[in-house]
Amino acid sequence: MEGKPSFTYVTIAVLAVWLGLTYSPHMPFNMFLQELGLGIIVALAVSVLTFKNFTGLGLKYLHPRRVAYFIAFFFVFLKEMVKANLNMARIVLSPSLPVKPGIVEIETGLKQPSAKLFLGNAITLTPGTMTIDYRGDKAYIHWVYVESEDPKKAGEIIKGSFEKLLGGVFQ
Repeated sequence: MEGKPSFTYVTIAVLAVWLGLTYSPHMPFNMFLQELGLGIIVALAVSVLTFKNFTGLGLKYLHPRRVAYFIAFFFVFLKEMVKANLNMARIVLSPSLPVKPGIVEIETGLKQPSAKLFLGNAITLTPGTMTIDYRGDKAYIHWVYVESEDPKKAGEIIKGSFEKLLGGVFQ
């Protein structure tokens, strides 16, 4: 019984993504039906191949509180990405190329591998930082300009509010 909810969940999620990518308000109805039919076939095929990887996730991630945390995370991530892009542009365009590179160890309270993956990817997608490795609850981040000599403070600067928001999504 455990696999069935995951199969259904993955099928619905893949179909929703399919329709989100192919639907157009100006699409004739018969074309929509063709896209829906093909989307169902693709969703079923993808689900057959991948639903075992999603066992245990279920629909709990669609709880309104978790969705609100994810939306907040998304907007904070966009804001941080814009700030980091502007900062990297300043560094690159500066004649003296002011860099102070280093590896920063951060400790995370996130326990689920998917939460750690989101955190590492959010850090890596923010220009100037790159997640190099995870070992247990510690992540190692390469940072182009280490802003603090204190390792704890540097880690907090890198994590920002990502960790708190992802904790609300995944825990």
